[in-house]
Amino acid sequence: MSNIILISLDTLRAASMSCYGHKNLTTPHLDRIAAQSTLFETCISPHIPTHPAHTTMFTGKDVLTHQIITQGGNLNLALDVKTVPELLSDTGYFTVAADNLGRWFKRGFADDLYRGYKWEMKYHNARKAEAVNQTAMDVLDIARSQDKPWFAFLHYWDPHTPYLPPPPFERMFYSGDECDTNNRSMDAVYNCEPFEHYFRQWMCTPDPSDPDNLQKNRLWTDRRYVNAQYDASIAYMDASLASLFQYLRDHDIMDETLLIITADHGEELDEHELWYDHHGLYETNCHVPLIIHCPGVVAAGQRLEGIVTLKDIAPTILDYAGLSDLAEREQVEGTSLRSLIDSRSDAGTTEAIYLTECAWMKKRGWRTEKWKLIVETGETPEVYNTPEIELYDLEEDPDEIYNLAEEASTVIRRLQAQMEDFLTRRLAETGLPDPTEAQSITMRRIGNRERAVPREKIIEQENR
Repeated sequence: MSNIILISLDTLRAASMSCYGHKNLTTPHLDRIAAQSTLFETCISPHIPTHPAHTTMFTGKDVLTHQIITQGGNLNLALDVKTVPELLSDTGYFTVAADNLGRWFKRGFADDLYRGYKWEMKYHNARKAEAVNQTAMDVLDIARSQDKPWFAFLHYWDPHTPYLPPPPFERMFYSGDECDTNNRSMDAVYNCEPFEHYFRQWMCTPDPSDPDNLQKNRLWTDRRYVNAQYDASIAYMDASLASLFQYLRDHDIMDETLLIITADHGEELDEHELWYDHHGLYETNCHVPLIIHCPGVVAAGQRLEGIVTLKDIAPTILDYAGLSDLAEREQVEGTSLRSLIDSRSDAGTTEAIYLTECAWMKKRGWRTEKWKLIVETGETPEVYNTPEIELYDLEEDPDEIYNLAEEASTVIRRLQAQMEDFLTRRLAETGLPDPTEAQSITMRRIGNRERAVPREKIIEQENR
C-alpha cells in the first residue's frame, strides 16, 4: 500500500448517518463510499472530546499512556510518544494536512504542508466544508506532484457547533417556524448557565434587512429545529465531500489509496439534557463512524460487528503501509483491523473499553458489549445535575434512558472491579499519574455576552 488519507469528520456521531441507520438521508455520498468499503458498526471514541480523541487516533495509545485528557490543557504530548504522521515521515512518506488544530498536531508535517482554513460564521454563510475542501485539494495537489508515497490528514468541522448550514440544506429536515413564540421547548436550553451566552449568540435568526442588529434577532424556540440543523450540517458536509471524492477519482487517487473515514467524537443533542455539545460519556458522543476503503485490498460491502476503537486506527495505518514493526517498536496499544477485515470477523478488538472525559465534566466509564458504567470523579459542576453513578443496559436500552444504578448493584460492583483492575494494571505499566486524578476540567463557560441576544429580548419575545 502506498498512499493513505485519514479523514476526521469532527463531531459526527454514527447514529446520525444514514449508512448507520438514521431516519434522515444525511449522508448519501458517504453511504456510497461505505457500500464499497468495510464499515465497522461499533467504533468507540474512548477519550473525548477533540484533543484527547485525536491524540488517541494519532498515537494508537490510551489516555493512561498519552496523558492528554483535557480539552486544550497545558500539557503537551510527550516527545517520546510518536504520532502516525511522525512515524510515516521518518520512514520516507511525504505528509500533508488540511487541519487547524495546531499545537502538537503539526508534528510529522513540514510547516508549509500543514495548512489551515477559515470561513464565515454568519447565518446562512458558514461554508465550513467547502473551505476545508479548498485546502485539502491544495495539499493533495502537492502530494501527488512528488514521487514519494504520501499520507494526508483532512479534518472537516461540520457538524460541530454552531450548526449553521447554508441553503438549501438549512431547511432540508425542517419546515416549521423555528421562532414560534408559543413553542417553549428551548426554555431549558437557554437556562443552561455554562452555555447561555453561546446559545443566545448562535441560536437566532437575524433580521434580513438589519442582520447585525442584535435587538432584531429572533431566538429559536423549537428544539426540533436545532436538531434538524445538526442533520442539515451533516448533509451539507456530505455534499461537499462528494466534491472531494470526485477530485480523488479524477486524479486516479481513489482506487489506489487507503481511505479511512472516522470522527473524533459525536454530539449530544437533547437526549440527556446536556444540550448541543460533546460532553457526557453516552453513545451519542462515544459511538463514531469508521469506514475503510481501498478497492482490491479492503473488502467492499462488508459491515463488521464487534467493538473497535479509535486506538486501532494508528496500527491499522501502519499495517497497510507495511510498517507493523514500527507499531511493535513504539508499543502501540491498539490492534490493527486488517486481520478482521481480511477474515470478515465480527470479533472486534476488545471486549471492554475504559472511557474518560475531563473538559466540561469529569467522569470515567467502563463499556462492554452489554453494559455502560459511568462514574463521577468529583469535579463535575452541579449545574449539569448528573448522577454519581449511571448504569445502562445497551442491549435493552441503546439510547441510555433508564439508569439502573439503584437496582443492579451486583452488576455495578462487577464492572467497577473490572475497571479498577484495569486501572491498577495500566498505571503499573505506564508508571505515570492517573490523568483523571492529576488534571482538572478546562471548560466552564463559552460564548460572548456582548454578542448574545440580550435577556430582555427573550422576555419580549416570550410576551408577544
